[in-house]
Amino acid sequence: MAATLVALVGAGLAVEALPGAGLARGPKIRAVRPKADAFVSQASRTQNFGHARLLKVDSSPTLRTYVTFAVDLSDNDIQQVSLLLYSRTKSRAGYRIRLIDERFRERRITFANAPGLSGDSVVSGPLRAKAWKAVDVTMLASGEDDYVGFALTSDSGKGVEFASRETGLRGPRLIVQRRDDTTGSTSTSTGEQEIR
Repeated sequence: MAATLVALVGAGLAVEALPGAGLARGPKIRAVRPKADAFVSQASRTQNFGHARLLKVDSSPTLRTYVTFAVDLSDNDIQQVSLLLYSRTKSRAGYRIRLIDERFRERRITFANAPGLSGDSVVSGPLRAKAWKAVDVTMLASGEDDYVGFALTSDSGKGVEFASRETGLRGPRLIVQRRDDTTGSTSTSTGEQEIR
């Protein structure tokens, strides 16, 4: 059921229209839109790509993608956190996801001033072209602030491209699943959808 909801949220469908979507007890799933996303390029160290409709990851030349979400992950009832991206290209190697240590401004971030990366990482696994992929980042998710930011890197010289938030419905999402023992309801607020 959770995988189905993730797919529907990623596709921008109205989950509240599902039969019984607001009636059953169970996990509460929230799809959070990013506050900022951009890629940076080692070949153009001072150029900003924050307005681009694509996010890019590559190892030669080095291209990294940065994405940040305004979300509170401090609750003890969090079951799973997944980064959901729409891949425009296929890849056997996929990419790595790392935490970043500070916030960034979408229209100012460059390779030269990009935030540092954590040592821990999660690997996405293979990607299909023109398809959504959810990657479990629960082990990376930090609950010490009201935001969480990630960097996407690659060890492969075959680049990967994703839809950025500028594309609208195919932009990145952070899927946060919490335990919930109360009767569910569906609510929507700016930048996120909540499904119970």
